[in-house]
Amino acid sequence: MSTGGSGTDVVNTGSEQVASRSGAAASSGAHRAGSAAGGRFGTGAPLLRLVAWVLPGLVALIGLISLDVPLGPIVKYGAYFVLGVVLPGILLLRALWRSTGNWAEDVGLGAVTGITYQLIGWAVFTALGWQSWLAVWPALVLAAFAAVPGLRRYWRIADPEPLPLLWTWGMAVSVAVLLGGATFGVMAYHPMPPNGMAYYPDLLYHLSMVNELTRSVPPQLPQVVGESLDYHWFANADMAAAVDITKLSPVIVLYRLWLLPILVVALLVFATLARTVSRTWWTGILAAAFFAGSQLAMWWDNDVDLSPPLSLLSPSQTFGMIAGAAAAVFLIELLFRGERRKGLWVLALTVSVVGGGSKPTILPILVGAVGLAALFLLIRDRKLPLRFLAAGSLLVASAVGTIITVAGSTSGSGIELLAVLKVQVGYRAATLDRTPAGEGGFILPALTSGRVLSVVGVLVLLALAVMSQLGAAVGYGVLANRQLRREPLAWFLLGALIAGWAAFLLVDHPSVSETYFVRSAVPFSLAAVGWLAAVLAKKRRPSLLLVPAALLLGSFYAFLLLWTGGKQTGHSQADRILLIARPVIVVLAVTVVLVFAWRFIARQWPKLAGLGGVLAVLTVVVVPVAGVVARNLYIGSHVRVDTFTSKLWQVYPDEAGAALWLAGHSRSTDVVATNTWCRPAGPQRPGCDARGYIVSGIAGRRTVIEGWAYTSQAMANHGVGGKRYTQQPSPWPDRVAITDQALYAPTPAVLQRLRREYAVRWLYADLRDGRVSPRLAQLAALRHSQGQIRIYELNR
Repeated sequence: MSTGGSGTDVVNTGSEQVASRSGAAASSGAHRAGSAAGGRFGTGAPLLRLVAWVLPGLVALIGLISLDVPLGPIVKYGAYFVLGVVLPGILLLRALWRSTGNWAEDVGLGAVTGITYQLIGWAVFTALGWQSWLAVWPALVLAAFAAVPGLRRYWRIADPEPLPLLWTWGMAVSVAVLLGGATFGVMAYHPMPPNGMAYYPDLLYHLSMVNELTRSVPPQLPQVVGESLDYHWFANADMAAAVDITKLSPVIVLYRLWLLPILVVALLVFATLARTVSRTWWTGILAAAFFAGSQLAMWWDNDVDLSPPLSLLSPSQTFGMIAGAAAAVFLIELLFRGERRKGLWVLALTVSVVGGGSKPTILPILVGAVGLAALFLLIRDRKLPLRFLAAGSLLVASAVGTIITVAGSTSGSGIELLAVLKVQVGYRAATLDRTPAGEGGFILPALTSGRVLSVVGVLVLLALAVMSQLGAAVGYGVLANRQLRREPLAWFLLGALIAGWAAFLLVDHPSVSETYFVRSAVPFSLAAVGWLAAVLAKKRRPSLLLVPAALLLGSFYAFLLLWTGGKQTGHSQADRILLIARPVIVVLAVTVVLVFAWRFIARQWPKLAGLGGVLAVLTVVVVPVAGVVARNLYIGSHVRVDTFTSKLWQVYPDEAGAALWLAGHSRSTDVVATNTWCRPAGPQRPGCDARGYIVSGIAGRRTVIEGWAYTSQAMANHGVGGKRYTQQPSPWPDRVAITDQALYAPTPAVLQRLRREYAVRWLYADLRDGRVSPRLAQLAALRHSQGQIRIYELNR
């Protein structure tokens, strides 16, 4: 039977023809297959399942309390997420489509559905100025499904198809590991304002957007009042909706509360995608364990961020990837499993748009997935099913729409083959090319230099880049299996991988953001390799001993990569290339030895014959996970700090304290003129790093001008004058000039102009960035003084 066959068309698989089935029967059969595959492990009592999920709940609770998060906000946010997001989402999921047959997967897909629904309500209520009543929006769903007789049946699962108890415990343990790494590791590393001395600028930038998105639709750019926010801000809008409903501080929502339930949803959705593809229950655990294992070392070794592709510092990446995986589940059911319900089209399209609005990488990956599967069917069957044409057209239209409206941060990007290698360790030493990221022609200069050694260096670095992104590469293994090469669904997954890798290797972004493309493709890669492992396992029943064997081999390879890597200190270019190539050479040599050793072992123990493929697949999946753990432990054993520290991103206590005072004594729509656009604080000079977000971030207020580095206008100037976009002068020099005049040479006319043109009410002056004119106290009212900070209110 073809696992990639359509439910409505006759699909050829080699010489085999699979007759069509109804969508409901196909889906039900898929779930029965998934459950039956692990039948000998039992479905287990409901109580044992609940006990399993208590574990990650306790880990999250203890982790947050250890970070001094009060119990009240934890309970309030938890209740909001369950009652305001997950439950309405599950009900809508079941009404528009159906239940997955079990509560865990319903929670994952339902949460994404609930967030999508909530974003619609947030946009409507915020545009009308009704933000404080946003809780009514999810309550309408709960009320409707409770009051309307025809909708009440969706409160329960009509046809339960519970997954094995081992699946539940495997997922619960994976979630617990992930939440522990997030709280005890990366969150502990990033104190909330004003409890730290340094803040990673991206978090303050996201904080500024969360504050902005609680007050306006369409949003303005908080750092440049009156300008539209040109960024993929859907994840921030979801946080803003949480702030509107819970009335909690945007700081605690962004820094502590939003991420944890999103991580739970992530593992559930990624596991659902893997099982939907393979129809084998344990592939979901394989996918979840991959993501969770990468965070294991963070339980005892703090780090600047979660291991990619999950991220605290980039909420857009984390949520965009989840939405993309959920959309893929819906698309697979539509395109390959014969679902005909119109509601599923609504789910697939809206969730895809939410993914694209969260991260510009998502829709191109989905377009690549549908496009390559459609091309495969067109070549094989000489016809293109209408549903593929419709899905592809809608996704392309959505991609164009989001790029025009909310994609953002793409300015300054270009096309340059293998530009991403410029940031690889040892690139300059191996190629002698010093071209920075975001600059160059269409082909990497090292390839056109005419130096043979430089080309060799590029090839070695490319091999290392693939090894560093192994989680997104293992999915190509389906090409090695003849059975899977015949499946349209396999080409759907390959299309996603090819799209992600193509952008990774072709796009040249000033901040190397092309890496987000390949990271966003990881769930598709894991689904593909899980499917491959399941197919191989069905041919020969594997022994559970393969799991520890794969763990040992994967860890061994990770150790080899870490041990053979190092500084490129050779005297000649050839010496440096050889040093860089050591991991590649050693891994290839060890692999050849192990292949021959396995053949000998298989001859000695015939029961192991045919299981080499399964062992190889599992080992490859383990390598990147073990590599992250080993790397964190190795680095942590040499340099360890409890919290994020940086002289560049230092925020003085008086700066943060005064910003919080301003937040508490001003209206959310007030505009501030401030001189805090550069970091570190000090005498302003050309070329300062324009990523200062104290007023727009910590105070949460719009500014005439503040840090402009992440604006499209600044990124478009990347490389001008030999400077990065972060050090470019302001694209709005008139705003800088009037702010300087107001603080250092104030006149009644200047202050009146600030009021008239920018609706400024407050002046926030940091004396470290320039001595404020004494005359300002005569023209405006000094409302707050704290250390080197002076806050003035303009007369109305």
